[in-house]
Amino acid sequence: MRKTIAVLVTGGCLLLGLAAASPALAKTKPPPIQLLCSASANGGTLTGGVCVLPAGVAGGTNTYYGIIAVSNPNAGDTFKVISGTVPPGLTVLAQYGSGTIVTGTPTRAGTFVFTVRATSPQGATAALAYSITITQQPPDRLVCDASNGGTLVNGICVLPGASAGQPYEGFIITSNNSGGTFAIISGSLPPGLSMPSSYGASGTIVAGTPTKQGTFTFTVKGTDQQGQPLQQTYSITVSNAPPLTIVLPASGSTLSPGQVGVAYAQNFFLSGGVAPYTWSVASGQLPPGLALTTTAGPSDTNNQLAGTPTTAGTFTFTMKLTDSSGQQATQQFSLTIQP
Repeated sequence: MRKTIAVLVTGGCLLLGLAAASPALAKTKPPPIQLLCSASANGGTLTGGVCVLPAGVAGGTNTYYGIIAVSNPNAGDTFKVISGTVPPGLTVLAQYGSGTIVTGTPTRAGTFVFTVRATSPQGATAALAYSITITQQPPDRLVCDASNGGTLVNGICVLPGASAGQPYEGFIITSNNSGGTFAIISGSLPPGLSMPSSYGASGTIVAGTPTKQGTFTFTVKGTDQQGQPLQQTYSITVSNAPPLTIVLPASGSTLSPGQVGVAYAQNFFLSGGVAPYTWSVASGQLPPGLALTTTAGPSDTNNQLAGTPTTAGTFTFTMKLTDSSGQQATQQFSLTIQP
């Protein structure tokens, strides 16, 4: 702005032009801003003037997150979609830190182009067109392949085999790792195994210790997190339990000697078979003052000979071991009690 002053002089009026007003009174131009599109800024690719953002997936719980990046960012920047269409289910936030984001859960597949305008607090503006492609999530299914050790045979998913008496884990998973709920609607699991109705994001698990041999077929019905019904028939073959064997202590069948009036303890050990196990005396006589006791809980009953001997001598007796599948094993022992 310039100021003009009139001065009255003899015979007329003289107009004087003064210098412009001070720079502080002049209007300043806002610093420019620019919307950015690059792999480092927002994972985008500038193609024909359009910033192609990363693709998304429609359906389920597939949350999308895309970045609208700006140069010289500050917390006062605002953003607005001024043309085009954002993918249904997504929203461009008006403000979000240094730039803004496109976020939400896409609900429809397609390629969507829209233009965003950024405005700085000083009034500078910039606009850029963006493109996002949303693909349709493929139908979910119960998986039967190497990912869960299964083999599809005549429509039946054959899970890895099991051995009676040995811990087992088999997996029932969904193709989209979306989890859900699961139930057995026909057939049965091998005795000793169970399947939770849900387990994790990818599906559920068949686990436990099988107690009976044979091939067991069962059909699982599931509902994934998108409400999609799923169904698949599975089979698990349980082989014979490992042979039941009494494993001799370090002292062999002749047990370490005891002494009258001195506390004594000797454990018996096994291999194979199917828990739980029960120990008993099949024949002979235990040293007076000693008896069978349990040290490892109900899975291995009467597996310790313990007490305080009261009578000296050498005592011979036969131990019998029985597992839950009916297998039996016997072993003769001798124990000397010293005076």
